[in-house]
Amino acid sequence: MNAAISRYLPEFPAAPAGGPSALPETFADPFADPWAGLARAPRRAAAPSGTDRSDIPVTDRCVADLRVAEALLREVVQPAPRPAAPPAPPPPAAEAFAPIRFASLRPGEPAGEDRPAAPKAAVAGEPRRESRRETPEERAALLAAAEERGRQQGLAEAREEAEIARRQADEAAEIRLEAARRHWSQAEAEALADGFSAALRALDATLSDRIARLLAPVLTDALRRQAVAELSGALSRLLGQPQAANVRVSGPEDLLAALAARLGPLADTVSFTPSETAEVQVSADQTVIDTQLGAWTRLIAAAVAEI
Repeated sequence: MNAAISRYLPEFPAAPAGGPSALPETFADPFADPWAGLARAPRRAAAPSGTDRSDIPVTDRCVADLRVAEALLREVVQPAPRPAAPPAPPPPAAEAFAPIRFASLRPGEPAGEDRPAAPKAAVAGEPRRESRRETPEERAALLAAAEERGRQQGLAEAREEAEIARRQADEAAEIRLEAARRHWSQAEAEALADGFSAALRALDATLSDRIARLLAPVLTDALRRQAVAELSGALSRLLGQPQAANVRVSGPEDLLAALAARLGPLADTVSFTPSETAEVQVSADQTVIDTQLGAWTRLIAAAVAEI
């Protein structure tokens, strides 16, 4: 290949006589000079046009020769085109194939059962068949099925939304019920406390009234017994004097009888005079003794009335 390229390299002029050698000493050996073999290769024949290249600059000639060498290298390196493959034979007619038999792949189906083959491809020259159009009944059935699917989907979504709404309503109702129960408990507690206090006050008043009414006769009897005791003591002192005065006693008959029983033998020297008054009055000359039972009775009655 180096020899083929060297034919297209430019021709260098010879060195002048008496001048330095064309090659340095280091290139005296042809094996040491890489261009030695190329210089001895046969030169390219002159162009047929007969034009003289001596008037063209060396640089331009080198560039032109390099371009020619590159073109030749591309022609050498580029591989030859491969021959075209023979055309494939046309596929045999569909009728030439026998029915295809497949092994059963479904459970319970006998093996080797004849199955319909795949749809045949269109063969050149065969008339084109138009696709079958759906009938109105089939279209109506498809529409009904689609409507049923939509209705079922809508019902499912509505049930889900209703369930969510029901749960939310239950939670809200539970919150409201808890708040109402809390308010009711507070209100009832206040009402019960007020009612209990009022009941205690009413019970206190009722018990006080009844106790006062029950104790009024007891107090009156106690006052009478005390008055009789005091009168008997006073009369005993009056009657025990050496010159006893004439003693007269007036008052309720029951008190006079109690007083006479308490005086004993001294009752014979006393003049008892029953009266309608509630007081017992004792008169001895200028001395008058009054029991004041009426005043005490009125005080007790007033106290009972206030209660």
